[in-house]
Amino acid sequence: MDSIALNGRWSATAAGTNSGATATKAAVTDKVIVTDHVSGHVDADSTVQLKDGSTVLAEWKIDVSVEGFSFSFINPNGWVASRDAAVTVVIAASSSDCQVNATGFTIQ
Repeated sequence: MDSIALNGRWSATAAGTNSGATATKAAVTDKVIVTDHVSGHVDADSTVQLKDGSTVLAEWKIDVSVEGFSFSFINPNGWVASRDAAVTVVIAASSSDCQVNATGFTIQ
């Protein structure tokens, strides 16, 4: 699913099955995308990456036997992408069910 803007904020969500999932916030001309929350669930050990193009802005390892199946990462200051760049949040793998969500805002 593409992103949705609400009161100056955006959100992007993607569901996946056995090959992970990728949520994307499309680039906005002459703007910088800031992501302040990444959440979701996964049914197998995996990594979650927040990317600006091929640059990894943040990465987390999910061990479902330790942390459980759901995750939530908040950065009040936000992870800041490059100007004019799209942002993706990627769950690398799952066995049958996963979902990833990201929210944030854009700045000049």
